[in-house]
Amino acid sequence: MNNLAAMLVIRERLREHLLPQHAPRRRQGEYSGGCLCDGCGERITSAQASYNVDFEPGVTPQSLRLHRECLEIWLYECQSPRFPQLT
Repeated sequence: MNNLAAMLVIRERLREHLLPQHAPRRRQGEYSGGCLCDGCGERITSAQASYNVDFEPGVTPQSLRLHRECLEIWLYECQSPRFPQLT
């Protein structure tokens, strides 16, 4: 998936409240494939950097798994005027 397509999917998931708009409590990068990216929905391969993102209790979902690029897009979109600031 290209970055534009990923951005559009992430925007829609933010609008539908499927992705949180809260600041992460913890981020941890790794190379371990097999999971689906919570941002774009594509499979994360073992050759791709991914991030586990955890949130404070009470945030739903409690954690995300994202491609590195999708993490950057998600952080950027959460700070755009379309959505509330990261809290």
